[in-house]
Amino acid sequence: MEMKAHGPNTKVYVDILASIEGRKYAIELKYKTRPIECVIDGEEFSLNNHGAQDLGRYDVLKDLQRLEQMVADGVVVEGILVFLTNDASYNSDPGQDKQTADRNFRLHEGKGVSGKLTWGEQTGQGTMKGREEPLSIRGRYDLHWANYSRVSSKSGGEFQCLMLSTSGVQTESTEKAWSPPSVITATEIVTGFTNTTEIAVKDDGATPWFDSFAKQGEIPLSQIDLRDKLANHLREVGYLVSVNRDLGNEKIDIWAERDNETIAIEVRNKTALIQAVYQGQSISLKNQAAQDVSRYDYISDIGKLESVVRNRPDVTGYALLLSNDSGYWNPPKKLNAVDGKFRIHDGRLLSGVCSWADEAASGTTSGREVPIHLTGTYPLEWRPYLRLDNAKNHEFQALLVKATNLPKPSAH
Repeated sequence: MEMKAHGPNTKVYVDILASIEGRKYAIELKYKTRPIECVIDGEEFSLNNHGAQDLGRYDVLKDLQRLEQMVADGVVVEGILVFLTNDASYNSDPGQDKQTADRNFRLHEGKGVSGKLTWGEQTGQGTMKGREEPLSIRGRYDLHWANYSRVSSKSGGEFQCLMLSTSGVQTESTEKAWSPPSVITATEIVTGFTNTTEIAVKDDGATPWFDSFAKQGEIPLSQIDLRDKLANHLREVGYLVSVNRDLGNEKIDIWAERDNETIAIEVRNKTALIQAVYQGQSISLKNQAAQDVSRYDYISDIGKLESVVRNRPDVTGYALLLSNDSGYWNPPKKLNAVDGKFRIHDGRLLSGVCSWADEAASGTTSGREVPIHLTGTYPLEWRPYLRLDNAKNHEFQALLVKATNLPKPSAH
């Protein structure tokens, strides 16, 4: 919400106008994001890709110019600019002095900003439409970004903050920097906010049994082979293991117990065509394709495990998918596919009701017509499993989801 501040000959608007012991402070806020989906303390967040970083940089510095003018006109005693982003292209040094259109508006760490700032000569009219005017920065600002929070280890999961104050800045018209009064200022308030606001994301998904299995570098030749290899490994690390365990009307691929720990594991192994020699043995994997129904089956496994852990709170359930088919972990190129709700690519936030699109063919959905209702929310993170070399389909990745034991929502 913008606030109105009255200048000598005009009215200006700022995001926040604060008054502390009779002194006025103007605060301008900028927030730019790149896409990421995450869950923090049970709340889902999905950020869009703002893009247009060249315009974003111009707008940040235009706010700085406005704040300087407000201080010079005596409207406020200090102006503070706060820019928060998870887009590393703002704070990262491009590494070389590229003659880009927005070169003068760069905001990366260590950059010095001052004087007249203009677009490059080759800038298109469409790029700078509405932003044609050069900017004039009176002070000298050495840019230093501060860590704000980390919500994920994935790209876009780290937020950084840039804060600039127009007080105490050496300008062209002053020989001595202005010293702020000896009271708590808006700068101290904002600095305290950026230094203390840290989002803690609990990572309770440690799976040493799978990590040690992955280190062995096994290449399963089939789904049953994956089940048996993993079951044998669990026995080797001290678990009492049974396969195809009957549990009511369901069967669980792997049931493992050790001390006070019980885990239920559903496994899927989906392959793309590969013929190679690995560890002295010839490896030949078929192209299984049918990724749409395979995604349905994997999400169905998660739904099954939710039911298990809901009825047996002492059990931890895991759904494992191992594949060398990058079509599973790469984001889809086609939007609005018939299996869109069943996509399991890296970074997807999986939750709610998963169902086929209306136009899905009966041959595709045969035997899988029933929608899957998930009670949990799952940020999907694929992990490297094994890479033979850089050839096509020679990289294996794993998706391991821990099922929640949230109660089913009541019917209304």
